[in-house]
Amino acid sequence: MNLKDIILNIVYDENYLPMTFKELDKYLKVDKYTRKAVRDIIKDLEKENKIRVSNKKRIMPLTDDEINLIGKISMAQAGYGFFISDNRDFEDVFIKRDNMNKAHNNDRVKIELIKRKEKGRKAEGRVIEIIERAKDEIVGSFQKNKGFGFVIPDDRSYGEDIFIAEKFFNKAKNKDKVVVEIINYPKDGKPEGRIKEIIGGKNDKNIEILSLIRAHGLPYQFSKETKKESLYVKDTVNEIELEGRKDLRDLFTVTIDGRDSKDFDDAISIEKNGENYDLYVHIADVAHYVKKGTAIDNDAYERGNSTYLFNIVIPMLPEVLSNGICSLNPNEDRLAISLKMTINDKGKVIDNEFYESVINSDHRLVYDDVNAFLDKNDENVYEDELIKEKLRIFDELREILNTMREKRGSIDFNFSESQIDVAEDGRVLNISNFERGSGNKMIEEFMLAANETVASLFAYMDFPFIYRIHEKPKEEKIESFKKALNTMGYNIRGNDLHPKDFQQILEEVEGKDVESVINILMLRTMQKAKYSEHRDMHFGLSTSFYTHFTSPIRRYPDLIVHRLVKKFIHNKLTSLNQTSLEKTITNNADHLSMTERRSEDCERDVEDLLKCKYMTRFIGDEFYGNISAITEFGIFIELDNTVEGLFMYKFSNDRYEYLEDKMKAFNTDKKIFYSIGDRVKIRVMDVDTYQRNIDFDLEVNDEIISQQ
Repeated sequence: MNLKDIILNIVYDENYLPMTFKELDKYLKVDKYTRKAVRDIIKDLEKENKIRVSNKKRIMPLTDDEINLIGKISMAQAGYGFFISDNRDFEDVFIKRDNMNKAHNNDRVKIELIKRKEKGRKAEGRVIEIIERAKDEIVGSFQKNKGFGFVIPDDRSYGEDIFIAEKFFNKAKNKDKVVVEIINYPKDGKPEGRIKEIIGGKNDKNIEILSLIRAHGLPYQFSKETKKESLYVKDTVNEIELEGRKDLRDLFTVTIDGRDSKDFDDAISIEKNGENYDLYVHIADVAHYVKKGTAIDNDAYERGNSTYLFNIVIPMLPEVLSNGICSLNPNEDRLAISLKMTINDKGKVIDNEFYESVINSDHRLVYDDVNAFLDKNDENVYEDELIKEKLRIFDELREILNTMREKRGSIDFNFSESQIDVAEDGRVLNISNFERGSGNKMIEEFMLAANETVASLFAYMDFPFIYRIHEKPKEEKIESFKKALNTMGYNIRGNDLHPKDFQQILEEVEGKDVESVINILMLRTMQKAKYSEHRDMHFGLSTSFYTHFTSPIRRYPDLIVHRLVKKFIHNKLTSLNQTSLEKTITNNADHLSMTERRSEDCERDVEDLLKCKYMTRFIGDEFYGNISAITEFGIFIELDNTVEGLFMYKFSNDRYEYLEDKMKAFNTDKKIFYSIGDRVKIRVMDVDTYQRNIDFDLEVNDEIISQQ
């Protein structure tokens, strides 16, 4: 524990009596050499609004009210925003644009309350201090003038343009996409900056996606050291590397992935053993090639995971590893960590073994073909009878595992997933609803079983480990979900809800128009899964222990788990300093949860951008869709192709009333009620690719196509 944490622990101890500086020095037993360091820490803590110093120079903890009114700003594009307190139990506070006091999105601030909460309205506040700026680099479009210029931020929630003096143009041309570094926040006037990087011209290939990558702070270039280390990576397995490994090359093994996949980090094998199944899950032994502390490892940790942006991939590992020696390519010897699970006819893993292995995949299968064979009984897909036999056994086990998970209450979401076909130059060719077949579900089941088996092993050993946890939904979220269900004619009863209660609702709505909407609403009710050093349940999967083990090519947490599994295989876990390891894993979990959110945010923005680009060709056209949300300003509708848009009341010729208690919208002119899940017809009115918004007009003349 560092000195700053020690001081905070002292000040916030329930028995603490406020001390002066001298009294704290005496308590800490500091000498004249460390006294200045203590003073500097006190100043930093006061500046960070973590403590306060009274008029009598006593070091004081913050009161609950003071803590509640310190947090971050979340701004909307219109300039208003919400204050989100550091205290998660404190309700968000509405901040008008005029009360932002030059705060920008994600700035850490202190506020004061100017209006108390009323029925249907949040409390209102005013920013009184900006504690810390969220970011000093902004992505935007450069607008060049004579002698000066402006950068117009892509993120309109930033609030204002950035002034650029001519000496800070850095060779940027008019309308270039740039990264600007903020160098000054004057009391009056716009923020001032200098252009740090030119991303490209407005018409450059994939410029919008590249701008989003940079805006989200995704590392997209490998370091010089990593590029140098990559030159020494071999492309074949040599005999020396096979020493001490389990030889599984004669075991019939396949990979199953998408048709366009290039990196294969998992392969599977199966053998029937009486009533039981011996399932082998082989995972690329990335830890053999990526040693801790190397430049490749450091870059991989910084990225945390690969990011998939349709026609652009930002890999966690250099291609020579991800698509080369680590990829379980067919008919090539590859090093793996193999987990053999013996699973009974009830879906329970009754035995397991781990090996450092060498495998040689017999076939590279693709989901489309596997789905055609299993779901459509297309015998012509494969000529090899052994492939057909093994796929049937795989599918038997898939059904057994799926039934087992359903019985224990695992939530199997079935919401719409976008299939977006994008050309290399960024043109969006088509958008459709992605269908998961038996092949997709089979691999999911096998990977879930492997991840759970590994997590259970380390949990029962009570050894420091990185878990994947999914905490129970918060009470207010559950109440909101119950309310939405009631408006659609469904109920979920009880207070202490189990995952099975949620799964039963999904089974009840399966195949109905409202199914997709309820899946989305339920997903929004859930907390975000994250990495943690603490053992905790995974609510969505209804399991006590879970981790990520099966994708070390594209997820760094899996690489951490592999290193621990390899130690386990060689009986070397006891040689590790468990206290040090636990602290390291704590830091890793926080960082890797952050990198995952960062990638997901960028992936979501890119998906919205591509949907907007696609829908520009359909302005004026009519579509059918289902109402996915109703707010005080408009109705969100999701089309059958997964594109979502907004119908805003204020742009309608009719008058609308938002019935918050009933979660409905009422057209007061035509006397029509609209509820979540209703199927309606819309017309595409406008598409703003810059803001990634799509505006719909509700075709009210036809009333509602169907109601729940």
